[in-house]
Amino acid sequence: MKHIQLKKEILLGFVGVLLLLWFLVGNILYPALKTFQLSLTEQGSFSLIHYINILTKDTSVTVIKNSIGIGLLTVIVCGLVGTTLAFFVHYFDFPFKSTIDKLLLLPIMLPGIIIVFSFVQLYGESGLITKSLEWIFGLEETPYHFSGLTGILFVHAYTQYVYFYISVSIAIKHIDYSTIECARNLGASKSKIFTSVLFPFLAPALIASSVMTFMSGIGSFTAPSIIGGRYKVLTTQILLSKANNFMHVAATQVVILVCISLFFFAILSVYEKKAFFIPSVNRVPIEPVKIEKRVPKIFMAMIGSLLILLVLLPVFTIILLSFVKSGSWMVNVFPQEFTLENYIDIATRSRTFSPFLDSVYMSLLAAVLSVVIAVPSSYIIVKTKSKMKWIIGTLVMLPWTMPASAIAINLINAYNEPNFFSFNAVLVGTYLLLPLGYFIKTIPIFVKTTNLSFQNLNESYLEASKSLGASQMQTFQRITLSIISPGVLAGVLLVFVRSIGEYNLSAFLYTPTNRPISIAMVNAIFEYNIGLAMAYGTLLITLTAVLSLFISKLSGKGSKP
Repeated sequence: MKHIQLKKEILLGFVGVLLLLWFLVGNILYPALKTFQLSLTEQGSFSLIHYINILTKDTSVTVIKNSIGIGLLTVIVCGLVGTTLAFFVHYFDFPFKSTIDKLLLLPIMLPGIIIVFSFVQLYGESGLITKSLEWIFGLEETPYHFSGLTGILFVHAYTQYVYFYISVSIAIKHIDYSTIECARNLGASKSKIFTSVLFPFLAPALIASSVMTFMSGIGSFTAPSIIGGRYKVLTTQILLSKANNFMHVAATQVVILVCISLFFFAILSVYEKKAFFIPSVNRVPIEPVKIEKRVPKIFMAMIGSLLILLVLLPVFTIILLSFVKSGSWMVNVFPQEFTLENYIDIATRSRTFSPFLDSVYMSLLAAVLSVVIAVPSSYIIVKTKSKMKWIIGTLVMLPWTMPASAIAINLINAYNEPNFFSFNAVLVGTYLLLPLGYFIKTIPIFVKTTNLSFQNLNESYLEASKSLGASQMQTFQRITLSIISPGVLAGVLLVFVRSIGEYNLSAFLYTPTNRPISIAMVNAIFEYNIGLAMAYGTLLITLTAVLSLFISKLSGKGSKP
């Protein structure tokens, strides 16, 4: 009887792996290969004409150079900002330190579209900060132009410094202070201590952060499309090609963008392996330097307060302007009238409420799909010796190397005609394609979260369950699921948060039947209905903040063995 039950479990497991591979190949690998194939064809035949056209035209080459440039500059700017902030917060002991540490993580949880619009309202030509400076100093023209490369980098500095801040903060906590003391006692200079002692601790964190920041920078679409002006990059040109139905050109641009991303990833991966080292087990952690004197203490408190203001100012701007009647304050530096009509409009009119509702539904759908796919994938990757684990691991992490615009074009190319993976249906123009895109973009995040949960799962519990006669399914339901559930739920909330305000994929894949809140915000801005756009933004900020607190608590529970 047990032999038959074992055979059934093996058969079910084999079928489950095949179904999982079918889904991952059909929605991740096949669309990417379809795009690559399309880039190499012209009128049904093999051709390099699209690559030749792009790589020989000055305007196209400039766009490619701009994309690489924005990626590299984003790494430099965010590296300087994030690393400096990490040392400031974790090397010194000063008032509001714990609060600042938490607030500095805020930008990574906010949808990019909200941050861009808040910066436009603050630093744009008619922004609150810009007009205030003109009024204070009696300027006849704006003191700066919040557009082009400078504007994009300013937004990226706010939204992406967090990668460096998190990684360097962790690295600082692992620095062995006894090694620094030994180097000092041996007469090493400060520069020698930094290059020979501190840098080896920081190098892996800096390299990993550079990879994430570069890939995020070249894949950026929101800032370049809204404030980029004449500074064209590949992501915006891909949308333009798609809008004009030049899908072969769009496919070629996607392949070039992904190749740039993979090339940079490969180079830094080599350096990351060389920089890897194992720190001392008996290390002495760095004690934060306490500021005892009154003047330096006040100075540090002022810097801390300024950091809090700079982080929260965009959020406060969104909330403030959500209570302003659209068009009522443009003649003044600051709003003069406040009203609840924007929120009433959202709550009472189906046309304005449906984008918020659609975003919630699609984000939930993406989160549920992530559970169905990511949990068994993580289980196979972490807890089994299956020969397929490396294939599944590669497939679920592949979207991490693809910008959102690339994922969108891949899906369009794969599902604009019937095929085996879509059950012979055309998905382009349907409601399902956008939540499917959300899922593909966020599955690497979910898998990383569930991988950690499975790694914390004690094998002795599983062995005890099996020795008592429980089947694999019973063991999974009663033991495994109960232990990993906090991490899984945290992953669900994280996918939901990252999807509900997503704009990059939405701009490519939305239809009139599933217009998300990010698209509704953009439309409201272009219709000069700024108050409504900011009300949408406030709803997203509130929802994101609440869910982020849950994620923090659940992640803390999930990390405990």
